[in-house]
Amino acid sequence: MKPLDLFLDSRDRRAVLCIVAETRGSCPGRVGFKMLVPPEGACTGSVGGGSMEFRVITLAREMLAAGERKPRLVPFDHTGSAEPENRSGMICSGSQKIVLIPSHSTGLKLEGKQGLRVNITGLSLLDLPPEVPEISYSEDSWEYTEVIKPPLTVYIFGGGHCSLALTPVLNSLDLRVVVIDDREHVWTMAENGSAWKKIVHSYDLVSKLVPDESNALVVIMTASHTGDATVLRQMLPKNLKYLGMMASRATSKHILGEMKKLGFSEEIIDTVHTPIGIPISSQTPAEIAVSVAAEIVKVLNRK
Repeated sequence: MKPLDLFLDSRDRRAVLCIVAETRGSCPGRVGFKMLVPPEGACTGSVGGGSMEFRVITLAREMLAAGERKPRLVPFDHTGSAEPENRSGMICSGSQKIVLIPSHSTGLKLEGKQGLRVNITGLSLLDLPPEVPEISYSEDSWEYTEVIKPPLTVYIFGGGHCSLALTPVLNSLDLRVVVIDDREHVWTMAENGSAWKKIVHSYDLVSKLVPDESNALVVIMTASHTGDATVLRQMLPKNLKYLGMMASRATSKHILGEMKKLGFSEEIIDTVHTPIGIPISSQTPAEIAVSVAAEIVKVLNRK
């Protein structure tokens, strides 16, 4: 579970939710990064790591020990010349602000909510997304708002060894994974306990399984080039955030040539990432998983 989900589910135990609310210059962590800090033991998530994160964890546990109930907004300056109380211990030259929210019987439900608001009175969830998600200040207060986005979903066609290796890597990136295969009783499909959903379905009619929206990602790695081509033909018309196909260069050239014969334009065909993944001379399923995940991260982080 993500830090926010755990926090809202922590009514019977104490914890502090830490959120990166503002960054300036070179900083570890982006706005919206979250970490849940329990009184002891392992934390969930991260606000950037390093000595700054250690200070955040220490402060969060001090708040728990003191029984604090109101959120705090804490500045951290990543320069050696910063005031001692604001100094993070890092020298990457930026600065950031972290919101620390102690939990105490929140009773809030995340389902259906589209926004988050935190101020000195506590945390609340919003039915509609904030118009301008940001941190704002008044003379004696502050407020941080954030859009709650549903997790992106990756649809993997092919439930073999590479799919089995890729699924947990994508999960670690907060991506939901749906694995689709046209074969019954594939042991690697059965062993994939990290998938959000597993579907056995003929590749001839899979278009309806993937929404035609820019937030869907598709990875094609079926057991045959005919299966790859069948799926690709149905995915090319969709408005996808990412479309990749695992194949050798020769097989990729052949399949893309077939797509051109079917009438797909060069512009649409050029959107396919194939051979799939960042080129790292990957051979094993684990190496291929790293390569594919890295390419997906690159696409998602593209400005």
